[in-house]
Amino acid sequence: MRKLENLKPERVFYYFEELSKIPRESGNEKAASDFLINFAKNLNLEFYRDGVNNIIIKKKATKGYENSKGVILQGHIDMVCEKELASSHNFLTDGIDLIVDGKYLRANNTTLGADNGIAIAMALAILEDHNLKHPQIEFLATVEEETTMKGALNLENNILSGKYLINIDSEEEAILTAGSAGGKSIKLFLKENKKEIDILTHSFFKIEVKNLFGGHSGMEIDKDRLNANKILAELLFKLKNDFNIKLSYICGGSKDNAIPREAYAEIALANNLVDHFRNKIDIIFENLKDKYSNIEKNIEFEISEKVENYSIFSTEFLENYINLINELPTGVNTWLKEYTNIVESSDNLAIVRTFENEITILASLRSSEPTILENLLNKIINLAIKYKAVYNISNGYPEWRFRSQSLLRDTAVKTYETLFNEKMKVTVVHAGLECGAISQHYPDLDMISIGPNIYDVHTPKEKMEIKSVEKYYNYLIELLKNLK
Repeated sequence: MRKLENLKPERVFYYFEELSKIPRESGNEKAASDFLINFAKNLNLEFYRDGVNNIIIKKKATKGYENSKGVILQGHIDMVCEKELASSHNFLTDGIDLIVDGKYLRANNTTLGADNGIAIAMALAILEDHNLKHPQIEFLATVEEETTMKGALNLENNILSGKYLINIDSEEEAILTAGSAGGKSIKLFLKENKKEIDILTHSFFKIEVKNLFGGHSGMEIDKDRLNANKILAELLFKLKNDFNIKLSYICGGSKDNAIPREAYAEIALANNLVDHFRNKIDIIFENLKDKYSNIEKNIEFEISEKVENYSIFSTEFLENYINLINELPTGVNTWLKEYTNIVESSDNLAIVRTFENEITILASLRSSEPTILENLLNKIINLAIKYKAVYNISNGYPEWRFRSQSLLRDTAVKTYETLFNEKMKVTVVHAGLECGAISQHYPDLDMISIGPNIYDVHTPKEKMEIKSVEKYYNYLIELLKNLK
């Protein structure tokens, strides 16, 4: 008995279940791409596999749609593989253990893979159904979206003929995405040979900033959340001026696409200042808490005396670091003119790390307008030069620029409102989508991104609303019908 045999649409969930049996972590998509090839062969559909394992499957237009513009249905094969600590699941060998949980579909202590398995399943159900009305369909299944966007970035230029592209990688009903940000990261290097410090005349402390909200540096960057690297630099500035502290080690943030929630520094100060320091540090912490209580009510500071580093950077080096961090932009840079509540460009001061004789600072930049991205990048480069840091810049990923006129977008919005008597919101997301990379190869494509309700994506709590899948599949079929 199939676990999902009673779910509707039956063929969509059939293919989702079949795909879920195949391990498909990013970089390990060969078996899943073979599954798609065998599907095409069984239905005598034209197919093509390129050099990086992207798959294209083509289906001819139905009667009456022969002269309509072709449609590309697009999703990615790979999934994020995360599991609970107690899970023994092996993502290299095991399929996903699916569980129907009331109105949701989830997995057994792992990610579900609905991102982006549901796009694959919907497309296969459409490709096999001879009763539908639609223009020529090209199904594009890309690889390694979750890590490098390798599939979309390396897409061949002359293999697709469609004029419309429907990306099925959004995760909220009644939302149509019509643009996304491009991005680059820049890494700064502050270098100096550290010196040993007299452990008999100095005491050593670890100070921590903890329990900030954090969040995705694209989707939550507009929520004015504090950056732990910034707060720690502010604290170090105060301690340097009041107690002449020396910096030994500093660390903050964990991922380039996450707003830093925690940061800590290991410091030294002269023994004759220790009593004064202990008497004042709690007051300093409380003053900072009060200052930011309306933004981050749960912010915490901690101090301890267990430190293992006994070499320090110079006072001039510490001043350069503090000034650089204080002046580096973080948060929203500009807002989109067409939609003043949507971020156009931003910077996330993401990661700080200390190595033997250097501190590295990684900033992640996003913008839907490339000239603004370059201006922001140049601002950071000038600050690096000002404070004697060297730098390197990543290749990044391209933006998907909002089109002022889009027949596909207009038809999609009208179809949704007619079908469900519900308004559809058009938005531009401040995150990277494959549409941006695809547009580099096919700049004239008219594109949208849609999808059913999926929650807690990229976590073991990921779940997909079953009724929403049915709703969005019916919507997709109607949209294809209306693109005549």
